[in-house]
Amino acid sequence: EDDPAYKAHQNVEDMIPQQRTIYMLYRTYNTSRNYDCQYIKFGTKNGLTYPETILGYRVPTKTHSETTTVTITVKITPYSRPKDGSPTPRSTPNTLVYTKVSEDESQENTPHDYYLIYADTNKCAVMRDPQRDRGYGCEMFVSDPSSQPSQTCKTMYTSSCGNVKNTVWKDDCNKAIQEEEEIDWGDD
Repeated sequence: EDDPAYKAHQNVEDMIPQQRTIYMLYRTYNTSRNYDCQYIKFGTKNGLTYPETILGYRVPTKTHSETTTVTITVKITPYSRPKDGSPTPRSTPNTLVYTKVSEDESQENTPHDYYLIYADTNKCAVMRDPQRDRGYGCEMFVSDPSSQPSQTCKTMYTSSCGNVKNTVWKDDCNKAIQEEEEIDWGDD
C-alpha cells in the first residue's frame, strides 16, 4: 500500500463499482472466535460514504450466516514512506473506514481504517487490517466466492503479507448465506 507504482490499483472508489460484493477468502490472522463466511456488500454511494453496506459472517456454532449494516466512509491516506522527507500525497481514496464485526473481546467497537493494497478489476482485492498482526494483518477478497484470486493478487498478498492463509470462506458458506436469507427475522 506504500508503493506509488500501484496507485492505479489502490483506488477504493474504482474497486467498489466493479466488485459490489467481496468475499473474504483467507487472511493472515486468527481471532478468538474465528468467524467465517465473511463478506461485504457495498451500499449505494452517497458522497464519500456507502451507507447501508452489509457485513455478512457466520458464528462457528451456527449453520446460517448473520448480517449487520454499517456505513463505510472512503478517505485518502498518504503514502507512509516519505519521499524527500515528506509524505507522498495521493489523489484518490485508498482507505475504507468502518466498524468491523467484533470477533474478539479485546477489539473496540469503533471505526478503523482498512487500506487497499491492491485490487484487480472484477476479480480480487488485498486489504490491510492494521488492527491485526501488529499492524500487518491482511485479507484476500474475491468478487465471486467460487473463484480464486488472480495471480497478481496472490503475488501482492504474498509480497505484502507473507504466506499465512487462514481460510475464512469455506465450502458451505454459500449454503449458510442462503439459509440466513430464508429466515424470517421478524424485522419487517
